[in-house]
Amino acid sequence: MLKWIQKEQKTNGLGMVEFDRIPDQHAVRFLLRKGDLFEPQQGMIKSTSEPESDGEVAGEFQDHKPWVWRTPKPKKKGDVPEPYEFLSYSDWSVLSSAVTEALRGMGFSGAPFLYEGYSYRKMAGGALRRKLIGTHSKEVLIAELKLMGKTESELVELEQKIEETIVACRDKGKEATEAQISTGIVYYPKDGSFSLKDTKEA
Repeated sequence: MLKWIQKEQKTNGLGMVEFDRIPDQHAVRFLLRKGDLFEPQQGMIKSTSEPESDGEVAGEFQDHKPWVWRTPKPKKKGDVPEPYEFLSYSDWSVLSSAVTEALRGMGFSGAPFLYEGYSYRKMAGGALRRKLIGTHSKEVLIAELKLMGKTESELVELEQKIEETIVACRDKGKEATEAQISTGIVYYPKDGSFSLKDTKEA
């Protein structure tokens, strides 16, 4: 928790963190009692010591420069938004051509582009990147199914089920976190990824 606070106070531009935004309130109270944190002003928390290095702050957030970590502002009290990696337009030269092309043609509210384990979105000032929940994009999943020796009719049936599941999850909004398509195939609506277990019945 201390590392999370140190990272957050370093990247949010305030140099401290709002008490209400911290996910583990019990841990914060314990760290305040221990003296690892203090309250520079009411409702704000700050670490008494600076983190040793960027790698130390990152902890679970690995440093992938020129990508930088950001945490969106909570939309309502109690929200704990998921951090993401941000890459400004000026650094897009580090992206693969497939990702750059997809981002250039993307709107700000479009579906993310899934590529090699990450989901990419275009946003004001640059690109947002998160690790995929699943392991496959839809295109890669279908290619894998073909390699598994599915018949043409099986593939058509699975593709239809995939499309139906995507539409059904879209209608449910944020309620659906995952949906089983068939044995071994799961869809994750949050980023549009899939996981595929190599089972004979899939």
